[in-house]
Amino acid sequence: MSVPGVSNSHQFNRRAVLQGASASAACVALSRKAPALAQSGAVRIGVLLPLTGEADVIAAQTSAGIQAGVEKLNADGGVLGRSVEAVYRDSEGHPNNLAQHCRDLVKNEGVVGVIGPFIAAGRKFAARHVSELGVPLVSATNHEGGFCHPNLFTLGPTPAQDVSPLIEYVDGGAGRNYFLVGSYPSWQNSMFRQSRFRIGDQGGHVLGQALTDVGEMQFEPVLRWIADTDADVVLYCVPRSNGPLFIKRAKQMGLLGRLTFAWIGFNETHHAVLSSEERERVVTCSSFVMSDRTTGVREFVERVQRVHGADFPVTYYAHNHSSAVAALGEAWIQAGEASGYAAIATLPGLSFNGANGSMTINAASHHSTLNLVIAKGGEKELEVVKRLGSVGAAAGCTV
Repeated sequence: MSVPGVSNSHQFNRRAVLQGASASAACVALSRKAPALAQSGAVRIGVLLPLTGEADVIAAQTSAGIQAGVEKLNADGGVLGRSVEAVYRDSEGHPNNLAQHCRDLVKNEGVVGVIGPFIAAGRKFAARHVSELGVPLVSATNHEGGFCHPNLFTLGPTPAQDVSPLIEYVDGGAGRNYFLVGSYPSWQNSMFRQSRFRIGDQGGHVLGQALTDVGEMQFEPVLRWIADTDADVVLYCVPRSNGPLFIKRAKQMGLLGRLTFAWIGFNETHHAVLSSEERERVVTCSSFVMSDRTTGVREFVERVQRVHGADFPVTYYAHNHSSAVAALGEAWIQAGEASGYAAIATLPGLSFNGANGSMTINAASHHSTLNLVIAKGGEKELEVVKRLGSVGAAAGCTV
């Protein structure tokens, strides 16, 4: 079954991702027309993927992770003797059509679990839609926490997992001066509000905050503002492909040596487009680093690169979405039934294995623990500098 991917040159572009999605849709259409295929008994997982909306790199990572997760489940015998397959729909980078996509996936495609969407706010809309359809939604991207729902299970990091440990590492009680820069005002306002408390705990001070438009390219005004303050740490969260431009502009303006960039969501795709001098100013907290030499991580990277090529960067987006597949598969196996209701009943409190170790979904909040590391940009690779172990989500809500 074809899945969204990347071109042979490993450049992330919408055409390659859309071609993969079209091939997937063609396979689904064929299965409707051919009774033999329709009766194959495969367990189907729906995936809400941002094929449009300026998130090509993230779409490629998400699909690579889903594909690797499905491949591993099938290599291990599938679910209760049945093969597993993914069915994709374009989440479009906004929640406007999520109700239609969720209903189509469940009613027409027969999926018994849904993974996605990428936009944090989308998980709130999609969770309500799938609750009417009797299937779980598994979200695996960064979000602000504070939202729990009986049908929502979250494997993406909350601020307690990707922000608090990062601030603690960067500051270490020194009481540094921070400037907060991000995009996505819908969730980053909440995330930055929580960050201020953690900065205060370290004796630090916030000297300013700027939230930019999605896709912003003109970072000079914000950098001039930072230059006029005594900030020495930029707590930064621009996860899309324009994110590295901020670091490059800082270098051009002579600010690189003065600032540490504590980048929430920094990953190997960002690292690849920065110079060695720029990379070494960045530190992050992550659930997965491609250069990690542990056995599970190496096997996961190899599994992804067998399909996408040796130059394909493998990020925490791929890992977290592969883990979402693993969680659903383990829930169905433990329940002895591959259905939406069986997964909803079994996922709370479930422990399962991701590429970098065991994870547990909290029974009260439906938010998962994550095995975290602190990583810094290196000359050639994003490098693990400290292992934090399993960290709870501190979701701030219960079901």
